[in-house]
Amino acid sequence: MAALETKTEASPESALVALFAKVRGTLPGASWLQPLRAEALNRVTRDGLPHRRVESWKYTDLRNKFPSGLDLASGGNALGAGVFEGLKAHRLSIAGGEVSGVPDDVPDGLEVLSLAEALAMPSLFLRQWLQPTADAVENLNLAFATDGALIRVAKGLQVKLPVLLHSSLNEAAMAHTRNVIVLEEGAELTLVELDDGDAAGLASTVTAISLEPGARLRHLRVTANEGASLVVRADAIAVARDAEYRGIVASSGAALVRQQATARLTGAGAAFSYACAYAAGEAQHTDFTLEVAHEAPHTTSRIVAKGVAAGTGHGVVQGRVIVKPAAQKSDSHQMSRALLLTPHAEIDQKPELEIFADDVKCGHGAAIGALDTNQLFYLRARGIPENEARNLLVAAFLGEVTERLPEPFREPVEAWLATRMAHVTRAAS
Repeated sequence: MAALETKTEASPESALVALFAKVRGTLPGASWLQPLRAEALNRVTRDGLPHRRVESWKYTDLRNKFPSGLDLASGGNALGAGVFEGLKAHRLSIAGGEVSGVPDDVPDGLEVLSLAEALAMPSLFLRQWLQPTADAVENLNLAFATDGALIRVAKGLQVKLPVLLHSSLNEAAMAHTRNVIVLEEGAELTLVELDDGDAAGLASTVTAISLEPGARLRHLRVTANEGASLVVRADAIAVARDAEYRGIVASSGAALVRQQATARLTGAGAAFSYACAYAAGEAQHTDFTLEVAHEAPHTTSRIVAKGVAAGTGHGVVQGRVIVKPAAQKSDSHQMSRALLLTPHAEIDQKPELEIFADDVKCGHGAAIGALDTNQLFYLRARGIPENEARNLLVAAFLGEVTERLPEPFREPVEAWLATRMAHVTRAAS
């Protein structure tokens, strides 16, 4: 019994309870939020942090990699431009879990606020997106969230410049941020997110996205963290009638990255597309886990994943599509392709379909292979060094995702990926 008590006292869940008792008085939010934070943490301690025995986490063991002894991050100074240097955008910076800069030049009808500032206002508008759930990541984030972004686009407004959310963690600590993105009927927005930092800490972000009828959101995210950092992101996306969500994600560099998204297509004509490109190098782990629920007729979803792994890198892509009985005439397809560049690299792909309607068009596919030796020989025979030839072939392979990027985003993302490829493919030479 004594040994069991010692293990419990040293568990990451018990450490989170102690940390919550220490910091709860400093966390932002009105009185209604505090019991919700406590309930969220209670669910984390009751169910435990995710590990391989949880089906949706069977390839990613967060609990055993969860950093111990970390306090909440202390904030930080204004951030540099990062990957999107020179991009014209409405910028909001989040350093160490605290908003350090909010744009003041937004057009009428576009609201960009610090979440902590919004929570200080006497309004229950945000309450619907700040509730405990059945997901451990969302509950952990809710318990400790210190700040984030509230973005709201008024009915019919087409925002010309993108909104850029730049988050960075550069200290050995935990940073938990929460974003709420609301596009009212007929609104259009391009949202760009950049995550970076190289500290051996944990950065979690939960983003709730609500697209009202006819709204259009283009969502680009680059996860550029480095070193021993752990990054966990969860998106909850609701797409109403005739609304459209288009997401593109590029990820490489951190020790562990888990990006999960759940999308609900709640109205007829709703459309969802998600394309991700990833590169996992030595001692790096990248996990994309997606779930799309078709709840209304004539809805459409597309998932495309392209990735490479080298050294001891590990890539994971899980895509689950559920077609409810009412979702007749739905159209869904997902495809995941990957390249293994070295013998000890690993990639796991798990596409799933659950169909409860009888008039649908759904399909999925998955493939894993190696670089074409004939193509590599062709390039080397023309004087191109082996590493450069590998990088060219990998860039062409990932091009199905990167070519979806509109200008002016494509060039900086491709340049960043090229730099990452130089590190990843070095393990294959």
